[in-house]
Amino acid sequence: MNMKKLNKYIMCLAVAGGLVSCEDKMDFADYNQLPQEEFWLTSEHAMQALTSCYGSFTSDWSYFDPTIMGPEEMASDNTSKGGSGGTQGNGDLNTFIDFSFTPSLARFNSLWKSRYSTINLCNQVLSNVPKIEMNETEKNEILGEASFIRAWCYFELVRLFGEVVIYDGLPSGGAYDIPKSSVEDVYKFILKDLEFGFNNMRKTAWEDQWKGRVTAWAARALEAKVKMYMASGENFMENGQAIGGVTWADVEKVTTDVIDNGIYDLFTERGDSSFYYLYRLQYENCVESIFESQNSVSGDRRASGSAYAYNSWIKGPSDGGFGYSVPSDKLVAEWQERYDTQNDLRYLYSIVWDGERLVDYHDKDGNLVQDIVEALPVIDGITGKARFNKKVYIPRDERCDYKKDWYLTQIEQNQRLFRFADILLIDAEAKLRNGNEGGALQSINRVRQRAGEPKLESLTLKQIWDERRFEFVFENDRYFDLVRTGEAKTVLAYKNWSYPKNVFYPVPQDQIDLSNGALKQNVHWE
Repeated sequence: MNMKKLNKYIMCLAVAGGLVSCEDKMDFADYNQLPQEEFWLTSEHAMQALTSCYGSFTSDWSYFDPTIMGPEEMASDNTSKGGSGGTQGNGDLNTFIDFSFTPSLARFNSLWKSRYSTINLCNQVLSNVPKIEMNETEKNEILGEASFIRAWCYFELVRLFGEVVIYDGLPSGGAYDIPKSSVEDVYKFILKDLEFGFNNMRKTAWEDQWKGRVTAWAARALEAKVKMYMASGENFMENGQAIGGVTWADVEKVTTDVIDNGIYDLFTERGDSSFYYLYRLQYENCVESIFESQNSVSGDRRASGSAYAYNSWIKGPSDGGFGYSVPSDKLVAEWQERYDTQNDLRYLYSIVWDGERLVDYHDKDGNLVQDIVEALPVIDGITGKARFNKKVYIPRDERCDYKKDWYLTQIEQNQRLFRFADILLIDAEAKLRNGNEGGALQSINRVRQRAGEPKLESLTLKQIWDERRFEFVFENDRYFDLVRTGEAKTVLAYKNWSYPKNVFYPVPQDQIDLSNGALKQNVHWE
């Protein structure tokens, strides 16, 4: 049973702090209460609980709806709000265009709650599964996977908010109102989880029926990215120092291990079309994938459809998406400025334009139809021809129950959260900073070759950062890269981004109000 099918079996709906299974065995109480005592008896319970951790990425739409697009992509120079209707239709997303938001913005609260909801599910697993009598190898793998997912959530939180609350297990007596921890302590906690994951998860790829589950190498890969941010601390932390004393040599040691000994590679199976097919349904959880959200749809149930795809796809009469987080004027102009767009495969396969012909399909009556993009005449935040995120494109006849319902919540597309290309570009940056330009060129040119770009003969940090921008466009990484490298100070100046205030977002005011005085607002937001 693969992860998509398991999600269909386990997930019926999301509640505030837990998930309800089709057999009501995972009906946890609200976020700040302990689970039902009659659970946690068998290995099946352990697996169901772990699946709830994975499933929370898809059943809770605040993971990938405009809630996350605003602070993680629209806040950068890559995308504009999109959609239509000015202040209507998630108009509060416009506050990320000029950084005019306040701590009371509801989206910050959604971000905070959704991540801590998953952390709570992971802590349920980590606290209760050790007591279950079951195969020790399977138990350790489950605990390792829960540790990885918890680390992933904390990595998101520390990049978003800086100082956050660490819950290492279930607080005694439900005492969740505790102070924040320092940025350094949060990063160290993440590394501890990843070390545990690496030591306890399998180091080989999962069989087909379990594709989608992370491995020890996912923990090692995330360690590389986490350490990249820690080593970059001198560019964005107010003390001007690397976080926890991590060096670029530390980063390179991990990337080298993942590249030389791990189980990942670039997806090149479809030749020049590989970058396009990398995001299609048939190549989910492929050799390049380190971590994906496992979206699935069963019948009319839409709770775990792809919110990311639904909210990003075409806004107009030709399809039913919301069209948010659209390619900005600045992105298009700078991409065209840097590349020959007729040869850059990423440009062709990342942006879809009004009037573009997509894959022909058979309609509900069996007639062959040309699928031509028809967008609304006005899309918020951009000028010129309407355009959208092509990475979320799924041909109509590949959508679940498409003959019955064209609605885009029927898209099962996984969101690619972490790819091997990222490791190669982290490795390139680490090697260049460590004086190994030849090794850096080898890694970055692997990524460029798949994109149809010529090999570079020399290299600068700026070229690596540009490569990251265009490789991971619409994958919610650009804003964090701008902050990490210190480029936000200049690149985002036109959006009123200011240092050091905007290095981290404010702690949600709702959470401060609920904390009985335990949570304090971030410095510069008080």
